Amino acid sequence: MLVFYSLTLLIVAAIIANILYTIFPSLPLTFYQIGCGFLLSLLPFFQNYSLEPEIFMLMVIAPLMFNDGQNTSASYFRHSIRQILNLAVILAVVTAVIIGLVAHLLLPLIPLALCFAVAAIVTPTDSVAFKSITKDIELPTSVSGALENESLFNDASGIVIFNLALASFISGDFSFAQGLTRFLISFFGGLVVGAVAGLIFVKIQTLLVNKSMDTASVIVPFSIMTPIAIYLFSEELGCSGILAVVAAGIIYGINQSRLKLTSTSVRLVTNAT
Repeated sequence: MLVFYSLTLLIVAAIIANILYTIFPSLPLTFYQIGCGFLLSLLPFFQNYSLEPEIFMLMVIAPLMFNDGQNTSASYFRHSIRQILNLAVILAVVTAVIIGLVAHLLLPLIPLALCFAVAAIVTPTDSVAFKSITKDIELPTSVSGALENESLFNDASGIVIFNLALASFISGDFSFAQGLTRFLISFFGGLVVGAVAGLIFVKIQTLLVNKSMDTASVIVPFSIMTPIAIYLFSEELGCSGILAVVAAGIIYGINQSRLKLTSTSVRLVTNAT
C-alpha cells in the first residue's frame, strides 16, 4: 500500500504542476514539478522515502527518453551524427575522466571509481530539462538542434559511465582500459539493439494500423510498453537500456509517416499519456 500511496501522491503533484503551468506559463513546467516535489518532501510520508533506482529508470526515464527520441528531427540527426557522437561520447568520456582524476587528487581518500561515479553524475546535460528551460528562448536552429540531439546521448553516456564506475567500486576491480571497453560495448550495443527493436515494434504497430486495430485501448498500452520492453531486453543483453530506447525512439521518428495512419484522437491520447 505504501507504493500505491506514494505513486498516487506523485501523480497528484504532477497534475497540480501542469495546472499551475497552464495558469502561469512564463516559467518552465520543470520548475513547477520540482516545486511540487519539494512540497511533497515536507510531508511525513516522504521522510526517509526511497525509490528503487531500477523502477525510476524503467518507468520514468525510459519512456521520457523514448518520447524525446521520437521528436528528434531525422534529417538534422543524419546530417549532424558525427558532431553528436563527438559531443556525447568523446567529450562526455573526457570530461568524466578529467573530473574524476581531479576529484581523486583533491580527495585521495575517496576511491577512484567513486570519483568517476560523481563525475558521471555532473557530466551529462539532461534532454528533458534542456527542452523545458529553453522552450521560450530563441536559439539558432543549428545550436538548439545540436544541443537537443546531443543531450539525448549525453544523458545516456553519463548513466553508462556511472553504472560502470559503481560496478567497479563494488567489485573492487578497477581498470581504465577494461572500463572503456565495457563503455563502448554498452554504448554502441545499446544503439544497435534499440535500432533493431525499434524497427520490429514499428512493423508491429504498422500491422495493427493496417488491420484496423489502432484503437486507444490497443495503441496506448502498446506505446507505453514499447520503451519498457526495449529497455529490459537491452539490459538483459548487457547493453545500455537508455541508449536502446533513445535509438528506438529515433527509429519511430524516422517512420512517423507510416505510423501517422493512426487516427488523430488516438495520437492525442497517446501523447498526453
